[in-house]
Amino acid sequence: MTTLVELRAVDALREFTDRDLEVLLGAATTRRFPAGAALMEEGGAAVSCFVLVAGEVEVVRASPEGSRVLALQGAGAVVGHMALVDRTPRSATVRALTPVTALELPRDVFERLLEACSPLAIRFQEQIALAGIRQLRRATARLVEVAGAQDPAQIARAPEALRD
Repeated sequence: MTTLVELRAVDALREFTDRDLEVLLGAATTRRFPAGAALMEEGGAAVSCFVLVAGEVEVVRASPEGSRVLALQGAGAVVGHMALVDRTPRSATVRALTPVTALELPRDVFERLLEACSPLAIRFQEQIALAGIRQLRRATARLVEVAGAQDPAQIARAPEALRD
């Protein structure tokens, strides 16, 4: 079982109050994954997200050329967070690179916390929005890089949806 002391040691969770973290500990289930284990599989049902307490994971997506690593995430990261707001299948596989301890937060529990106006759920929702924005920015930067549009004039001519 994960403790408040363990969560306090995670830099990314320092903005949360002790009460918020206690609610998280009560609402989530501690899960441990050995290196190489999948926390979630691309195409699988998206019914929960994970807050990484310890360890490192890779986010991998299948492509015609084989698996492609999209990101590496460590303690404090939330993975599978789109499951809390989007009911579509998983868009990537998340695999433990090292032994991982994570808190699994089911979507139905998150929704009940939101309905109760839990400060934790509201903070979590803000974190999900910020993570989505960061992902969009990285994808936009990568698209610009791949397209060879590194000249600011070319970027300015890019479609509105691709700009920061």
